[in-house]
Amino acid sequence: MKRSIKLLALICALVMAMSAFAGCKMPDETTDETQTISIESENEEATVAPEETPEPAAELTADPAAAETFDALDLEVFRWYVTTDGYTYHMFVDDPAQFGIDPDTVPMTFGDFTVEDSMRLGLEAGVYLEQLNQIDRDQLPEETQFSYDVLQQILVDFSEETDYDYYYEPLTEYSGFHANLPLSFALFELKDTQDVEDYLTLLADVPRYMGQVLTYEQKRAELGIFMTEDALNAILEDCKTIIDSKDTSFLYATFNEGIDNLGLTQEQAQAYKDRNESLIQNEFIGAYETLYNGLKALKGSCRSYEEAAALTENQKSYFEYNMQSEACNFLTVEETLEMLKDEYFYLLYDIVALQNANPDLYSMDVELTSGDMQEDLDYLKSIMAELLPALPEHNLTLTDVPEELQDMFSPAAYVIPALDDWKENIVYINTATDDPSLILTLAHECYPGHLYQYVYQRGDEDICRMQKIVSFGGYAEGWAQFAEYLVTQNQTIYDHDYVQFQFDYSMLFNSILPAIISILVNYYGYTEAALESYLTGIGLDGELIAGIYYTTVIDQPYYFFEYAIGYSQLAQLYRDTVSDLGDSFDQEAFLQTYMDLGPGYFGLIKERMDVWTDSVMNDEA
Repeated sequence: MKRSIKLLALICALVMAMSAFAGCKMPDETTDETQTISIESENEEATVAPEETPEPAAELTADPAAAETFDALDLEVFRWYVTTDGYTYHMFVDDPAQFGIDPDTVPMTFGDFTVEDSMRLGLEAGVYLEQLNQIDRDQLPEETQFSYDVLQQILVDFSEETDYDYYYEPLTEYSGFHANLPLSFALFELKDTQDVEDYLTLLADVPRYMGQVLTYEQKRAELGIFMTEDALNAILEDCKTIIDSKDTSFLYATFNEGIDNLGLTQEQAQAYKDRNESLIQNEFIGAYETLYNGLKALKGSCRSYEEAAALTENQKSYFEYNMQSEACNFLTVEETLEMLKDEYFYLLYDIVALQNANPDLYSMDVELTSGDMQEDLDYLKSIMAELLPALPEHNLTLTDVPEELQDMFSPAAYVIPALDDWKENIVYINTATDDPSLILTLAHECYPGHLYQYVYQRGDEDICRMQKIVSFGGYAEGWAQFAEYLVTQNQTIYDHDYVQFQFDYSMLFNSILPAIISILVNYYGYTEAALESYLTGIGLDGELIAGIYYTTVIDQPYYFFEYAIGYSQLAQLYRDTVSDLGDSFDQEAFLQTYMDLGPGYFGLIKERMDVWTDSVMNDEA
């Protein structure tokens, strides 16, 4: 299935997979075992040829008419994007009048999960691309040209014809449509009775949409590209859990709480609660029963792990295509693997140096939190104030995760607000989890991570609307993890080496290494035995790590790429810039320049940051 259907119309990949809900949770099987690591055993560290730095563009006089035309087109594309289906509309728009949207024209459904609808969306995006290409980029103000480049690439991506029908997998254990659909309803804001009516209408649409997902999976089975039996069993278990919650679902509590906050009469409130109960027990649970039975009937079509990892040339092409989508770049698989290896060895050398300086580092047991969440947030704000521009005025509400959701939640999660309601921000805190590194978790989700990025960039009028709402996962996760790095470098309360070690170790074993493994297994065809041998050869416990990740990366090939590639791109750009500028490097100026560009594809970002670096060097000269 085309990437555009994942990025635009299908909530299962945009919202249900929590790209709109920026809680960042790794699989439970990620390793926390002590690893014996040896630098000398790996001599294949990549050397990447330096890229040519683009020449700064000549100054041209901007035409206000061109800027107005671009803004009008950006608004038109935004309206098209957010009114494709009812959930996307509610996700991005608080006051439709601000964007000239008539709510009555928005189909209050989940859209369509079909190849035909994907093709339709691609054709519509192509029309907008033609209109954009008629605007002379050189006549736009300098601060708008990057937005032009990003919007152009978005539309190219959406309209591009591919031969990847039915390759996309909507049902995965950690981020599949079936698993995140209940959470998406739980996080649906009920601000007035129209929201309630829309919520109930979407709830009634679940059987239709889930039926299309089942039809899609049946086609995958027919084509011989169905999931493995272990993956299917995990999906069936998830569905069974939801079916068994028919009378106890947390959706009763979350909906009732929202209704109680609206100030309705007792009769009105009870009528809504009764409708919700009926829809959950019949349409909602019935849809899961249909999905469960339909998937169970496909068990004979399951592939072995060896079969699932044996990709055809076209499937390899799709692997690269989807990897680039997750990472927000257009690097080849080979280039990506070399970049990840570079980051692996950078982190490895750092870990070894830290351990040599303090042999007891791994066994230390330190709580990276004051014990008071507000105190931790205030401390992170003080660190942020020394590194980054001040944020516009905004509000942050800390909300406890409902008890019914605690088992499914990460320790903390930032909920991305509507485009026109960005001053109101919510972070969910899972009080049931014991997070020994809470200061880094809050750095990732709040300051200077996800919350900082969204508040800062949504308050920047030079960044176009589509930049602000399209899911650039690799960009967002790259920044949030780099925010953790910034905190490790600038915090003064905890032992520096210990905090650095915790960050390095987590990045290496829970992000970078599994991303490398995914490429080796899925693209280069490593068997589990070959993977074990490779890992042992670079000084790791090959049997342990191969046993953890071999099946995981086959069932979820792209899970780690947003985190691993997103971080590696920014971290290596940062280090390269520090090296190029030497004493002239200004960290605050670098970070502000990076944030002012806004979200986008990393190749475009790197070009602009290289121009900035050249300008600093020229000024010094």
